[in-house]
Amino acid sequence: MNIMDALEAYVSREIPRLYSECSLVAVNETLLGGIVIDFHFRKDDGTDVFVEVTPHKVGRTWLNHLVNVYTALSNFDPPLKSFELVVVAPGVSGSVRGVLEEMPVELVTFEELGIDVEKARKPTVREPVERVRLSPDEAKLVAMWESGGRKIIRPSDVQDDLKCTPGYAYFLLHGLEDKGWIERVTHGVYQFIPLSYGYPGRVSPVNPYLVGSSLVEPYYFSYYTSNSHYGFTTQVPSTVYVASTKSKPELEWSGTLFKFVTLSKDKFFGYREEKVLDTLVYMASPEKSLVDSFDKPKYAGGVAQLSGAVWRGLPRVDVEKLVEYAVRMGNQSLVKRMGFIVSFLMDEGLVKPPQDEVENVLLSHVGESVIYLDSGRPKTGDLCSKWKVVNNVPRRVLLSEIGIG
Repeated sequence: MNIMDALEAYVSREIPRLYSECSLVAVNETLLGGIVIDFHFRKDDGTDVFVEVTPHKVGRTWLNHLVNVYTALSNFDPPLKSFELVVVAPGVSGSVRGVLEEMPVELVTFEELGIDVEKARKPTVREPVERVRLSPDEAKLVAMWESGGRKIIRPSDVQDDLKCTPGYAYFLLHGLEDKGWIERVTHGVYQFIPLSYGYPGRVSPVNPYLVGSSLVEPYYFSYYTSNSHYGFTTQVPSTVYVASTKSKPELEWSGTLFKFVTLSKDKFFGYREEKVLDTLVYMASPEKSLVDSFDKPKYAGGVAQLSGAVWRGLPRVDVEKLVEYAVRMGNQSLVKRMGFIVSFLMDEGLVKPPQDEVENVLLSHVGESVIYLDSGRPKTGDLCSKWKVVNNVPRRVLLSEIGIG
């Protein structure tokens, strides 16, 4: 597989994560005139979103292709309620930029999506495989997994499906991996690659939430990951943060880094089921997402990201529950940071002041010790005696994720 093919495969793997707020309808869907489009998503309001991926800058050839795609979508049968066409590319050639801007097509660059092109050029990509005849037991498993919509496969699943020994289960899994039907995530965990993803050279579906939920128990997604899910940050992190009471080393798979944050049982609360990419997973509630981020800011992008997350999130959360969760964590530094950031945003006129009784609950758990707002910055700054915080972060940095300098 050449560099450009590898790059396109990597970006294609990233697209479902980047459009996690939508339902995935189809991959490699054939439209009118035999045009094949890479991804078909659907928003909650019924709008269909079609995404094309190219590792090249959009030039004249791709411009003509997009015109043909748009024509095919306009003549969709049955007619679409509404649709959007998106092309994901490194950029656009200067000669066609003006034409593209006048078309009903959205251009999204790799840079805007937070895709590391250098990293993308060196992914672990399965070489193309020809369709290989399956043994009777392999065919039976594939048929069961296809009809049942199975996504994550373990040796114990094979044992249950075929009533076989552990050794034979591993033998079958090894064969199915060689034949391109499953992809190994880690020891004892495989992702099933449905027939709809095509042969040969198909790119396996990538749902990091599905994969992350299969790697440790108990778990829930939090920090940068949950903040992104709820729209508390505009950034799309390439690392998926998984909270658990169990310790587990980080794992990189298919271009995604899974980082496991070990919590005490006292801090392991405040999560709920959320549907992401048609999969139900455990996600920190909006309130716990913010609280966890103040507890361990480095997993949420740092203090600047905290300001942006509070600015976007505070109007959308239950403030009383937010304060209750903050106190329940038993971390005075968390309370100090949260109180200071909220007060800072109030002074800037960016958030409404909380009710006095709510603020008083936080103040009653501040304690007497003083902390620096960002422990990784130089130990200088002004003391906020109310929250016992030395602010060593410049105002422009605190406001950088809000778009105010």
